[in-house]
Order: sequence, then structure tokens, then C-alpha cells
Amino acid sequence: MKIIKYTFPILALLLFVSCQKNVLLFNTTPVDATDAEFQFHYFEPITNVAANYIDSLFVNGVLYSSVNGSGQLLPYNGVPGGDAGRFFSVKSGNVHFQLYRGANIVYDRTVSLSPGKQNIFVYDLSKDPVIFDNGFPYKPQSYQGNASTWGTDSICLIAFYNFLYEDANTPYPGKIQYQYQHKRTGEWTNMGPAVGFGEATPRMPIIVVKEVALSASYCRVDYRIVDENGNVLQVMNTAGGMVNYSDYWTAYVGRVYMHLFGGVRTAAPVPSVRQWTSQ
Repeated sequence: MKIIKYTFPILALLLFVSCQKNVLLFNTTPVDATDAEFQFHYFEPITNVAANYIDSLFVNGVLYSSVNGSGQLLPYNGVPGGDAGRFFSVKSGNVHFQLYRGANIVYDRTVSLSPGKQNIFVYDLSKDPVIFDNGFPYKPQSYQGNASTWGTDSICLIAFYNFLYEDANTPYPGKIQYQYQHKRTGEWTNMGPAVGFGEATPRMPIIVVKEVALSASYCRVDYRIVDENGNVLQVMNTAGGMVNYSDYWTAYVGRVYMHLFGGVRTAAPVPSVRQWTSQ
């Protein structure tokens, strides 16, 4: 009887405890509509080697990204990385940025950030960055289909950003025209207007023509760049020769891409496009 007498309260207690709700707490801070959200990119014309990595990014004296945290900032890349659509947040207005390479501060600037999403590009450690509105929420800026449902339609969006240097110290002086070609059509089409150094096109729609039946909607898209004289841009390749610039990427329906063009036209590091996926 003693066993029954003392076991019942214990069982009742166990049942009571097991029925309690488990409250999961996440260490997050809500983003206010007046806050600035940003992605931070590094496009100085230097080689992508460990000695040139940015080890830490401080914002208003607070560590936002580091070798031991959300990642180093590599040349021709950005933070936060690791997945599409990730942004840092900070109160809008004057924001103080510091970049560390090892124990040394190599960049120390205060810039004004607006509410909403934006992309910040450092292209010279002695100059203010270039800041672009991210264009969120994403939608086609010129498209004959149903712009309100484009995410389930047959297009993706691409914006082209020009950070091409002519030599190690001089930005490319002219405007360049980004063009694309579907393999099936063979026709070259301008992707937005020609842009100069530190400029970007709007997010332009490209029709994704499915290449494989019973698969996700994707296709290969070829790209080239034309100079102000209408000639395909000549760039140095890894073998040291001057060649026509060409590249290709796979486009998926509903994706939003940034094509980030950087490097040196006439020397190493050779120029190329890095694709940054916004959505």
C-alpha cells in the first residue's frame, strides 16, 4: 500500500510537468521600419588571397562580422553571406564603419544610411563607399507579363554592377553595356542601360526558357560586355592575353541576382562577374 500511496503523487507530478508548454526563446531583435538593413561588399582591385581578407567588420563600435563569427570579408564578395536574402540591421542615419585586417584598422568611415535595404560597396580603402538601394520588394521594372505574380512566372531578375578598373589605380573611364544571349535564340540583348564605374543597372527581367523537361525551371544564359564603340570589351585572361569578355550563368525562375563586375581590365587580378543571389 505504501508503494501505491507514494507513487500516485509522483506520477501526477510527472504528468503535470510533461504537460507544461516549452517556451522557446530566440536571441533576436525586431527590425523597425525606420532601421537600415545592409549588405557590405568589398571590391578593391586586389588579389583574392588570405593576406587581403578583411578579418572584422565593426558598425558603430559593435562587431558585426569576423573570422570567428559570421565570416571574413573577402575581396569581390560580401557579408552577411551563406544564404540568400540575409542583411545586417542598424539604426538609420549616420553609421560608423570600421574594417580590420588583423589588428590594424584599414577602413574608417561614417556614412548616412536610409531606412530599408541597401548594398554598400567599398572599392577603395581611402574613399567613401558607393551605396545602392537594394530595390526590395523585388519586382520587374519592365516586363510585359503579369508583374504582380512574376515570382511564379517564367522570369528572373538581374542587376549589373560595374566596379571595373583599367589598371591597379584607375577606374575604367567609359561606360560599358552588359548584354545577354539565350542559347536557343542566338540574339544579344542589352540588359539595362550602359553604366560607368560605381553605377548599376535596374533589376532587369530575363525570360527563363526551361532546358530539361520535368525539372526546375532553369536555363543557361550567356553574357558579354560591349564598350562605348560597340566592340566587345577586351580584358586580360589568366594566361596574360587580351581576349573578348564572355561568361555564362544558370538562371532559375523567380530568382533575383546581382552580377558584380570587378577586377582590372589590363592586368591581374583579371576581371570577372561574381553572382550574388538576393532572393
